[in-house]
Amino acid sequence: METGEDTRPEWGKRLSKCVPLPQRVIMSIMGFLSIINNYTLRSCISVTITRLVLARSYSNETEASGEVCPKPDETVDDEETPGGEYDWSQELQGYILGSFYIGYILGHVPAGLLSEKYGAKWVLVCGMSTATILTLLTPLCITLLGPYALIVLRTIMGFGAGFSYPSCSALLAHWVPIHERSLLGAFIMGGGQMGTVLSNSLSGALLRYAKWPWVFYTFGIMAALWILFFILMCFSDPNSHPYISDKEKEYLMKHMGRLGRDHNLPRFPWVPVFKSKEMWVLILAQIAHDWGFYVMSSCFPKFLNDVLQLQILKTGIFSSIPFLLFWLFSLIFGGIADCVIKRNATKATIARKVMTFIAATPSGLFMVLAVYVGCNTALIILCFTISMSLMGGYYAGIKLTANDMTPNYSATVMAIVNGIGGIAGVLAPYSVGWLTKKTHLHEWQQVFWLALAILTIPTIPFCIWGTAEVQEWNESAKKE
Repeated sequence: METGEDTRPEWGKRLSKCVPLPQRVIMSIMGFLSIINNYTLRSCISVTITRLVLARSYSNETEASGEVCPKPDETVDDEETPGGEYDWSQELQGYILGSFYIGYILGHVPAGLLSEKYGAKWVLVCGMSTATILTLLTPLCITLLGPYALIVLRTIMGFGAGFSYPSCSALLAHWVPIHERSLLGAFIMGGGQMGTVLSNSLSGALLRYAKWPWVFYTFGIMAALWILFFILMCFSDPNSHPYISDKEKEYLMKHMGRLGRDHNLPRFPWVPVFKSKEMWVLILAQIAHDWGFYVMSSCFPKFLNDVLQLQILKTGIFSSIPFLLFWLFSLIFGGIADCVIKRNATKATIARKVMTFIAATPSGLFMVLAVYVGCNTALIILCFTISMSLMGGYYAGIKLTANDMTPNYSATVMAIVNGIGGIAGVLAPYSVGWLTKKTHLHEWQQVFWLALAILTIPTIPFCIWGTAEVQEWNESAKKE
């Protein structure tokens, strides 16, 4: 490779001066923002639905029994619109919240295969464009077509949003050297927590001071702007990038061995993968984690609204706090795991198992504790915050295990694991709607006991048989 004169086009040089960062860092930042937008689009309805449906009223006897907490005084004074106009049952609300994940499951594997074959850029753009357009159409769907059309819309929206994680995994594999991948990978994938923080807090503020359709318009416009900048600034791999510097090309070639996709990569080894015990225990652990996470991300605002009877602005802010700590602790746990693995690479499997356990059982125990401390809002939020902070071990645990097991097919394996894990995204909101028909505290206690059981039991096989070692089928297709 020539190293003297800068061979980039003049417009590329000028654009690079406007954003003086390495292209792999720009790609990581845009990947982080893509996951943030993915989560704001999917999660904004979790807070908004509390102001779409008719407000529940509780008798003094119900409040005195401890089944719901007394309504705070400031709620009466500050809340201008305590409820909406739609008479949707708790079960129907669960179907609306969970329908997204039906499409989300189906979108993963096609996205992984297409990203490996054709490049991740346009796969990600197509998926996010679908989710963005349908988010902007959501208010029209609700007002004109009703809840069942909304379920269909969110299912299709989920299919598009399901492209994000496999596409970002492929971008990470093609742009980031392995010695930088843990930190930047945790940064990118952690966009989910920051997206939930932004969605819950901003939704609460918008619902307090504006009409509810503006929640969907705001996040739709933000995602549309991201799509525009991503198209202009990002590319599937260094080889297809028109204005990457020769210096960065040399750096990536030195540490990665290639600048483009492997166009001769054999077909995905479906049979060996699904015969692999290690693959199945990884899938079980993913389902366990996703159940706990989706109960919190989809239904936690409803708990704050229905049981604590908080006004909408506080619901948005308080439901954001646990996810902010989730993101911070995912980086902390990732750093700890990296230090352990760098000192002794053979301990990678142990590190993944320990982090996965921390993110499961201890996290679930604090969820249960939170619904047994009475109506002390501060203590309830503290318990849920500790729970989600511990769940941050997930990224240093099972989330990176697919990359450990199969560097060649990490995008498709991650798509399979994350896609099947999305089943929890369908069933968790349904179960919450079914269990909380009266939205009483004892019903929510059942919700979180179930979450503890599902977080713990499927994780046990991974803690026994899980591995961070490269699998035989990673190379077997090339030998055939």
